[in-house]
Amino acid sequence: MGTLFLTFALIVGSLAAGYTLRRGVEAGFIVFSGSLPVLRQRMQLLALFGCIPCAALLSLWGLPQPDARLLALPLLGVANWVVGGMLALGAARLLHLNRAQTGSLFCCGTFTNIGALGGLICVLALGERTIALVALYRLCEDVYYFAVGLPVARSFGTAKAGGGKPLYAVLAEPVFLWVLAALGTGFALRWAALPRPAWCGTLASGLVLLATILFLTGIGMSLRLSRMKAYTRQWLAVACIKFALAPCCITALAWYLGLGAVEGGLPLQVVLVLSSMPVAMNALVPPSLYGLDLDLANTCWLTSTAALVLVLPVVLWLLPLL
Repeated sequence: MGTLFLTFALIVGSLAAGYTLRRGVEAGFIVFSGSLPVLRQRMQLLALFGCIPCAALLSLWGLPQPDARLLALPLLGVANWVVGGMLALGAARLLHLNRAQTGSLFCCGTFTNIGALGGLICVLALGERTIALVALYRLCEDVYYFAVGLPVARSFGTAKAGGGKPLYAVLAEPVFLWVLAALGTGFALRWAALPRPAWCGTLASGLVLLATILFLTGIGMSLRLSRMKAYTRQWLAVACIKFALAPCCITALAWYLGLGAVEGGLPLQVVLVLSSMPVAMNALVPPSLYGLDLDLANTCWLTSTAALVLVLPVVLWLLPLL
């Protein structure tokens, strides 16, 4: 119960802080001379490419002797995104959506919030060791986003903005190289058998919490509640994909690959949590770039995030059973 309360307190408090800040600036109650969009972007960049990679480095350093079966984690991450995207395209066909709505539904089905929310819940519910497992699970996230997610989304749009990149261009991205360097350094320290100071575990957990607060506060600053009732069928479809179909498929695959027998089933528990997460904030980027239905994407993001109030207790109840 403590984990559940703390998780919701961090999520709701961070979103509310960002939303209150923006409304206060717009109403003139809060004086802010800078640009809120720029501030929001810098906060999210610091969270995603500063705090989280550093936390992963420290956590990988403290891992027990790695099991070869953990190499399945990046593949399971990719499988989760592919399954979510394919199910979303199938749902769009069943709902007879137009191309703009289909592209947005694909984005909501395939992009999942595993960095901020997923990492936070794993740390609070399962401990600091999970930071490294989360990092492995999302190792191919940037490659998938640029090489697969954006090109597919763009194929449904009308805008001419640049989209997906060739694989070699993605692998040469400074951000991707930085994340890869952080993971590589963590593995190198672990395999060199250098003792990790005790405070590194606490620092790693603190960095994940800070990343979540920064990321969600930035989201709250951009939150606008509008036209949600027009997309009831769409967000219900996304909820079924995110919280039932995809988790069942990916967790079953992880069990089949033997992750339930590694470290007392901890990797299998991490997979269950991460495959049950809501729509990611980056699902809102392609609709705005390519002329897709941005209101649909906003609605699915908000409703799936709010649905954690119902979903998270079920996930926490299932974890000991794995």
